[in-house]
Amino acid sequence: MQEAEQIVRQALADVRVIDPHCHLRPEKPGAGHLDDIVLYHHVWIELVSSGMPQFEVTQAGLPHELASPGLPPFERVRRALPYLHNIANTTVGVCLRRLLNDLYDVPDLNEGTLERAYAVVEERASDPRWQSSFLPERCGIERNITVEAGNPTTQVLTGTKRVLESIADGKRSSWEVLEGMEQAFGREIRNADDYRESLRMVVEGLPVDRLSFVNVWPTAYLNGEGVTEEAVTRILRDVREGRVLKHDDVGRFGYFGLAAILHLLMATPVRTVQLIAGAQVLPPHRAITEWGETFTRALAELAGVYGDFHFSLSTASDAFTQDLGILAKHLPNVSLAGYWWHTLYPFYIRKSLETRLDMVPLNKIVGFFSDAYHAEWCYPKLVLVKEIVGDILVERIARGWYSTDLALEIVRALFYDNPARIYGVA
Repeated sequence: MQEAEQIVRQALADVRVIDPHCHLRPEKPGAGHLDDIVLYHHVWIELVSSGMPQFEVTQAGLPHELASPGLPPFERVRRALPYLHNIANTTVGVCLRRLLNDLYDVPDLNEGTLERAYAVVEERASDPRWQSSFLPERCGIERNITVEAGNPTTQVLTGTKRVLESIADGKRSSWEVLEGMEQAFGREIRNADDYRESLRMVVEGLPVDRLSFVNVWPTAYLNGEGVTEEAVTRILRDVREGRVLKHDDVGRFGYFGLAAILHLLMATPVRTVQLIAGAQVLPPHRAITEWGETFTRALAELAGVYGDFHFSLSTASDAFTQDLGILAKHLPNVSLAGYWWHTLYPFYIRKSLETRLDMVPLNKIVGFFSDAYHAEWCYPKLVLVKEIVGDILVERIARGWYSTDLALEIVRALFYDNPARIYGVA
């Protein structure tokens, strides 16, 4: 058994990786300063939750991924130091320590080590060799697919940010969402035809010849029941008249829009839809999980109608774990990828992966995506996932469920073969 474990762990150390969802800048994937790493929005929100004042390290009161902090990078990190111990127990805290220790030889970030840590990150940020070699050589990541705008490179390919707007979100009223759509498109949206035409403008504006996927973040209340042009026009009228929409109408509007997007994409070469669900963001940047009982059926209906597309799904809500597992079990054009946002924690990674291994054909499981904004954060997340995958496979070999050869096949499939095929990465 010890020999089998060594073989599996070595295979995980050696496997090449494709990361099919991140926010890296194609032209400069690595961090620019220490604050890019230490105040990554997953860290920032935990620090604020633990007692750090919301405006302590940013004048905007928002993570720097959303708004310029208006403070020097060194000062931002210095102000955050007193609060770091509060999150020492969390997965984010563990990953941050592992990142700083393994990549920069800083086992404990404090007043005494801050200047050295800051200097070494600055040095790496200005080193073209670090920017080009870190992901393939230190992480074993051969390709990342980013949802950020930019010209793709041989290393960082591009998908899209979400192309579909929900008529309701946690930060804005339905009227504010609609008003934003109209400003973006330069036209009023008063009926179903207007909305469809606006979505056509979105699709026609996509650089479809260089996209690996189109990303969609639909409402968790997606609902295919009673979706008609008349219903969508009525929903738009209700929004204009200041009525608060019920979840069913939010879901119907989302279903109509997603169906319209898929229909329009039929005229393009894009055939992979990366769909993320199960999260909502409340002001100022407080994300919660969200689940709706009609979501899985509605998505199954759309996947059945639009069988030419492959739907690669990930969820931030554990409530969807079984639902989407059964969906991928039964629908040939649905697969499952990674552990998004609120499921990127050891317990939920393990639960998600074991559920998928139990239910879903092997060629339809993608074991990792980083969701990272700077390359350095890919490292601790990937190490964490590999550790858990190793634990699961070793246990299943010991039980006699898997042979060592099958475990090695699973490693290659999860981290490279499946994402390469599903996302069309050569």
